[in-house]
Amino acid sequence: MRNHLFLFFIVLSFYSCSNSKVWRNPANINEKKDLQTIIEELNDAVKEEITTSEQCSEGLSHYYKTLFKMTSEDVNWDQLEDNYIDNLINKSFETRLVIKEKLKMLTLNSEMDHKCLASVKNSFRALRYVEDYLIEIKEFKVTDQNKKYVNLTGEAPSFLVNSEFKMRDYKDLKSGDVILSRGNAYSSAAIARIGNNDMQFSHLSFVYIDEEGKAWTSEAHIEIGSVVAPIQTHIDQGNSRSVVFRYKDSAMAHEAAKAMFLKVQKHMKKKNIEYDFAMDYHDDERLFCSEIIYAGFQMASNGEIDIPLYKTKFNKGLVSFLQILGISITEDNFETFETFAPGDIQFDPNFEMVAEWRNPSKIRDSRLKDMILTKMFDWMENLNYQLDPKFGTSVKSRASWLLRRTPLVGRLLRNKFPKNMSTAQLRLFIVLDNVGEVLKTELLKKQKEMKRPMSPIEMFTILDQFREKDYKTWKNKMRFRRNKAIFHKLFHP
Repeated sequence: MRNHLFLFFIVLSFYSCSNSKVWRNPANINEKKDLQTIIEELNDAVKEEITTSEQCSEGLSHYYKTLFKMTSEDVNWDQLEDNYIDNLINKSFETRLVIKEKLKMLTLNSEMDHKCLASVKNSFRALRYVEDYLIEIKEFKVTDQNKKYVNLTGEAPSFLVNSEFKMRDYKDLKSGDVILSRGNAYSSAAIARIGNNDMQFSHLSFVYIDEEGKAWTSEAHIEIGSVVAPIQTHIDQGNSRSVVFRYKDSAMAHEAAKAMFLKVQKHMKKKNIEYDFAMDYHDDERLFCSEIIYAGFQMASNGEIDIPLYKTKFNKGLVSFLQILGISITEDNFETFETFAPGDIQFDPNFEMVAEWRNPSKIRDSRLKDMILTKMFDWMENLNYQLDPKFGTSVKSRASWLLRRTPLVGRLLRNKFPKNMSTAQLRLFIVLDNVGEVLKTELLKKQKEMKRPMSPIEMFTILDQFREKDYKTWKNKMRFRRNKAIFHKLFHP
């Protein structure tokens, strides 16, 4: 049974929000029971009516902590057969759909209700990581390293479809659909992790199908601002994951997508709407990616539809980092400041989850960057770490900023970064990439030694040990020793 413990605790952790008669402690680890049977039983159990937010919060929290103690040593990954893995992933996906359905019953009237929602978000994220981990195990064995994966196409387990909808691939998208996705850069990982609940997504796109049946997306990108483009452009972007959501009122969703498409298209004839680094969804003079969706529904409903139902807030320890990013937050308003983070769309009960796609060849890189940014933000919040651009980085960012404003060279750089990005923001993204690559190299080195995919707790342990070792070198008062620090020269207390 040892080879099943890790997955068993993961799956078990997501059912403790259900009725008290099925809210239970972990089963006896010596109990001989097929894991598939256990998952099916727990899937049935979660369908029971949730009785209290306290059950939801405390139960999920308890099992989430249990989950976090598990390591990949508890899974004999090289002995798991593909069909067995596929069945687990499908059942896990079904479970997330049930959890999302249960969210329709939640109201945020008390502190315990908020704790329940936070526990649901943590559980949703962790269950998706179970699926990622299993897909990574399959990919680890693949001999054809040149296999191509196309966004929102293929079969399970890389492409999972809600049985309530008939979606074969991206050609079955409806006007008004919202695509939640994850880019491949460290900045994408940062966007996914900056809220008070970690998420796995960094971007939202609005699908619009015109009168001739042609599919488009309306999107806001840091580099170029707001643009409309044929759906194929989005498909070709090479994201690591995408999830399709559909609003309950299809006619309203279509009008919202159309209104935003026409607005963005009109501006593109003169000048793209600039990217909104402030993440202020109340002001549509500039737009960030989630604001594209928000503003579309606002226009179509004459201001009556306010999405998503639950918005993101931030932690005080990240205020200085968020301010450099351009977010309009201070130590005085961080408790009340909220924004529409891309991942928030997952937990709005008015949006159904239609399908989810992953690129198996990019899942490892995405997981590594998630863990790296989670740890970096943890160090910022609890150890007072700050990114520290050195002279060379400052010169590079200042030169780039000036060149972007030079007519001839500026045209060559316009798809790299926008004119409304400050030199401080440029420095931040450059240093974030530099530090991230150092930490990623360390993780990849350890994974090569272990000869297997690593669990989150294993990656966190490796990163903490690496930080402590490099910190001692950096802290040494002797200059030649300090210069040997690998990343503390750029990221330190």
